Amino acid sequence: FHVAPDPHEAVTLIMDLLNKRRDKLGINKKIERKLYDMKDRRELNV
Repeated sequence: FHVAPDPHEAVTLIMDLLNKRRDKLGINKKIERKLYDMKDRRELNV
């Protein structure tokens, strides 16, 4: 549990915690994202 009296300090603390968790999960990578329209979704083989 973390406590930060200053709101700006709290934001920094929260963002650091989130980024650490994202790194741990492997979802913090900068990759190009593709927006799928309905045609693209229908062509997916999932």
